[in-house]
Amino acid sequence: MSATQELAPPSPEASGEPREPRRRWRRRPNPLVSVVVFAIAAFALAGIGSPLWGQTSLTETGLLGRVSPYMDGQLLGVERQTYDLGDTVDAAIPNAALFGDAVRDGEWPSWNPYVLGGGTLGGTPNAGMASPVAVPFWFLPAWLAPAYVLLLQIIVAVGGCYLFLRRLRLGKPAALLGGLAFATSAFMIVWLNWPQTRVAAFVPALFWALECVIQNRRIRDAALVALTVAAMLLGGFPAVTGYALATGACYVVVRSLAEDGWGRRMVGTWLRALAGVGVGALLVAIQLAPWVSTMSTALVRGRAQTPDQHIPTQVLLTSIAPYVFGTVRPGDGPYWYEARIFLEEVSYVGAGVAVLAIAAVALARSGRAALPRGTWWFFLVATGAWGVVVYLGGPPLALLQKLPYLFSDNAVERARSIIGFLIAVLAAVGFQALLDRAAEHAPGRDRRRLLWGVAVWTGVAAAGVVLYLMARRYALVHDAEWGFPGGGPHLGWLNRELAIGLAFVLLAMVAAAWLWFVPPRRRGRFLAAALIPLLVAGQGLLWVHNYYPRTDPKDFYPVSDVHRYLEANLGHERFWGSNGAVLGGVHALHRLRGLQGHSFVETRFAELLEKLPGYQFSAPPKPATFLWPDPLNDGSSPTSPILDRLSIAEFVTPPIQKPYGVETKDAGDGSAYTLTADRPVTVKVPVTGPIRGIGVTPTTPGIRATYQMRLSVVLRDASGREVAAADRLDRNISAGTPFYVPLAAEDVSRGTTLTAEITLRGGESLAVAGRSGAPAVSTVASTNDGLKLVYDQDSVIYQRTTALPRARWASSAIVEPDPEKRLNLLADGSLAADAVLLDTAGGATDGRPAEVRWQTDGFDEMRLTVDAEGAGYLVLADAIQPTWRVTVDGRSADLVRADHGLAAVHVPAGTHTIEFAYAPKYADLGAWISAGTAVLLVVAVAGEYLHLRRRRTTAAAPATTPATTPTSVDA
Repeated sequence: MSATQELAPPSPEASGEPREPRRRWRRRPNPLVSVVVFAIAAFALAGIGSPLWGQTSLTETGLLGRVSPYMDGQLLGVERQTYDLGDTVDAAIPNAALFGDAVRDGEWPSWNPYVLGGGTLGGTPNAGMASPVAVPFWFLPAWLAPAYVLLLQIIVAVGGCYLFLRRLRLGKPAALLGGLAFATSAFMIVWLNWPQTRVAAFVPALFWALECVIQNRRIRDAALVALTVAAMLLGGFPAVTGYALATGACYVVVRSLAEDGWGRRMVGTWLRALAGVGVGALLVAIQLAPWVSTMSTALVRGRAQTPDQHIPTQVLLTSIAPYVFGTVRPGDGPYWYEARIFLEEVSYVGAGVAVLAIAAVALARSGRAALPRGTWWFFLVATGAWGVVVYLGGPPLALLQKLPYLFSDNAVERARSIIGFLIAVLAAVGFQALLDRAAEHAPGRDRRRLLWGVAVWTGVAAAGVVLYLMARRYALVHDAEWGFPGGGPHLGWLNRELAIGLAFVLLAMVAAAWLWFVPPRRRGRFLAAALIPLLVAGQGLLWVHNYYPRTDPKDFYPVSDVHRYLEANLGHERFWGSNGAVLGGVHALHRLRGLQGHSFVETRFAELLEKLPGYQFSAPPKPATFLWPDPLNDGSSPTSPILDRLSIAEFVTPPIQKPYGVETKDAGDGSAYTLTADRPVTVKVPVTGPIRGIGVTPTTPGIRATYQMRLSVVLRDASGREVAAADRLDRNISAGTPFYVPLAAEDVSRGTTLTAEITLRGGESLAVAGRSGAPAVSTVASTNDGLKLVYDQDSVIYQRTTALPRARWASSAIVEPDPEKRLNLLADGSLAADAVLLDTAGGATDGRPAEVRWQTDGFDEMRLTVDAEGAGYLVLADAIQPTWRVTVDGRSADLVRADHGLAAVHVPAGTHTIEFAYAPKYADLGAWISAGTAVLLVVAVAGEYLHLRRRRTTAAAPATTPATTPTSVDA
C-alpha cells in the first residue's frame, strides 16, 4: 500500500445507511504532506529571513562602498557580503527601482534615458520588468521588493513542480518534495536578483502544461502552454526559455510516441503543443516585436562559444557540498577558485535530492511503474545528455554550438536551470518509489533488481572517488601557488566541506534504506520518510544562509551630497566618470543622466564611444565602467571633443585620483617634517592661483592606509580670506608619492599669492618630506583644458566648459559618408560647435541661429520648442536613431543620423514644436498582435468550454420513450 493512500471506509450506499454531507474540514491531513509543506515553508521564510519584514534588504549594496562618493563617505567601512553579484547592483536593481517608481507614479516607462545614450526598460523583456514574478517591484520600494520577488519565485517553482508531478500520478508528498528540490537547486539560488530565475521558475509549469496537452488534447491545455511560455518570455533571459523549450519539445515527442505511437493522434499532440508555444510568443508580441527591432541594431559581440567552455567535471562535487572550491562570502574560507565565477559553475542539488535521484535510477522498475509510459526513460536520458553537454563538453557541445542560436552564443552553464528541474523530478520519483515499496516484496530475493541497484550505487561511489581525486589535485595546485606544496587551506577546506556534504548523504541514505528494506508497518518508517524533506530543507538553509546578502536598508543606494550637486547642476545634460567614481548604471536610480551604464548599446552610439581614449567595453555588450590606461594620472580623457558632442557637462573622479592640471612636485630638501594630529601648520603655496590641488609626500616606508586618518587643507589668500577647503581620507597613501587633496579653487584670480593650512585628523602623526622646517608642498595648478574643478568632497567634480547642450541647434551641416572619417572628424575636434555631421545630404541650412527650449524631458517622449531665424537641424545627443520617431508641429518628420551615433531633425525657419517619441519598429504591430491573440485565445477557450458543457449536459439527460397511441384495425 502506498504511504500516501488511506483505507477508504465502506460507502453509505453499500451499508444501506443514509448518506451524510461531506465535512472536508474534518479530514485528517496526511502527516507526511504536512512535514514536506513545513520544510518548504521553513526554507522559503527562514531562508529569506529578515528582508521579508524589512529589517534588512536582500541586495548586495555593500559593493557601492568601492566607489565614490560612498567609499570615503556614507558607506566607509561597509563591506560586501556576497561576491559576484555586481551586475545586480549596477544594473538589475537600479532598473527595477527606476521602473517601479515610474509605475507607482502612473507611467509605464518603456525607455531608460539615464544610462549610456538611453536604452530600453519596460518596452522589451531585457530587464524582465513585465514578468509576473517581478510584480513586487511595481508596488514595493526597491530595497524591500527583492525579498518578495524571491518568495514569489519559490512559490511558482514549487507550485509548478507540484502540478506537473501530480499530473504524472505521483503522491502529494513526492510532488511537493520535487518542488522543494527544484527551488533549492543551484540555478534558482545563485542568480539572485537577476531576471534569469524569473524565467527558470516557470520551467516546471511549462512541463505541466505540456503534459496536460499530451493527456487531454484540449484547447485550454494549449492555452496553458501559451500562458507559461508568455510568462517565460517576459522574464527577459531567452536562453533559459530556449533550453526549456528544446527539452520540452523532446519530452512531447517521447511521451506522445509512448502514449499513441505513430499516427494522427500523435501529430495532433505535437501540433497543439507547438500552437501553444506560438500563441505564447504572439501574446507578448507587444514586447517581442520592439525587442527584435532593438536587438537588430545593438552591439552584440564577444559571445561566441567554444567546446571547452563548459563547467569542469570536478565541480560536480558541489552537487552535495556547494562550497568545496571556496566561497563567495568575504572572510568565510578561501574565495571560489574554479575556472569561472561561482554563480556560473556551482551545481548544487543537495545531498538528499542526490540520494533520491540515484534511488530513482537504482529502483528502475519501481520508478517506471510510478510514472506514465516513457516518462522515466525521458528524464533519465535527458539528465544524462544535459550532464554530458554541460560538464564534459567535447563533440556533443561542439555539435550543438553549430546551431545558429542558443548554444553558439550563450554559455552552456545556464542550462543548469534545466538540469536542476530534471534531477528534482528524478528525486520525486525516487521518493515515491521508496514510499510505495510493496509489503509483500522481499528486496533481497529479486537478483536482477539487486544487481542493478548495487551496480548503480557502486558506479556513483566510484565516480565520486574520481571526482574527489580530480578536485584534490586542483586544490593542491592552488595550495602550492600559495606556498603550501604539500597541502594547505584549499585542500583543508575541500575536505571539510565535502565531509559535511557526505554527512548529509549518509543521513539521507539511512532514511532511504529504512524506507526500502523495512516493511511498511514497522515503527520508524514515517520518521525516515519525514527526515528526507527535512534534510533537503536543512541543507538548503545552510546553503542560502552563506549566500544571500542581508544589508542595512539605510545603505540601499543612499543619496549623497554629490548626487544632490549633480541633480542641481546637470539639468538636461550628462555626467561621466573615471574608474572608482561611477558604478555601471547606479545613477539611473537617482534619475541622473550619465554616460556609463550596463546595458545593450546601439551599434552606432557604441562606435562613437569606442573612439574615446581607453578601452570602453570591459565585457561586451557591457559598458559597465569606462576603463583608463592609468586611472590615477590620465590627463587627456575628460577633454575629448567627442564628450562635448555627447553633452558631458560634468566629469567625476574619486578623491584618490590626482587632479587634472599642471603638476609641480616638491620632494623636499632631504629633511622630514612630522604632522601631528589636530595641530595645523601653515605653509606658503609655491605657485599662485588658480589651483586644483595641494599635496604632501609621505616618507614612512611601507605606510598603509588606515581609513581613519584624513589630511585637511584650508587655502587662504594674502588677506587671510578662506578661498577653498577640503580633506581627504588616507586611501591609496604611499611613501614617496605626493598625496594630493583636491581643491575647488579655480575662481581665485590669477597671480594670487596663497597659503595652505595643513592639518592631520584622525591619526597620531604623519612623517612627510620637509623643506626649511615645514612640509614640502606639491601642487596641481589650473590650466586651459576646458575643465573647472567645482566640487572637492567625497568625489571630485569638474565642470566641462566646452560641453554642448544635449539638445542643440546646428545652423550648418557637413556630409561625410565614410564611417571612419566621420569618427575621426568627431574625435579631432575640428568640427564647429554649430555644425552637424551627416551621413548623407539632407535639408538645406541657412547658417542662422535659433533658440532651443525644453518643454518635456521624460521617459518615452521629449518635447522642445525651436525659434529659428533660418533653417537648420535640431540635434539630440541620445542613442535614439533606430528606435524613436519625431514630429515637427505634429507632422511626421525624418529622424536623421547625426554625428555618427546621435539623432537630428531638419527644422525650417520659424517657431516650431518638436516631439520625439519612443516607437521602435513593429511596436504598433506587436501591440495589435498581442491584443488580437488574447481575444482569440479567450474566445477559443470559452467556446470549447461551452461546447464540452453542452455535450456533458446532453449525455447526462435521461433517455425518454415517446408515448404510443393504440391503433384499431377494422375487422
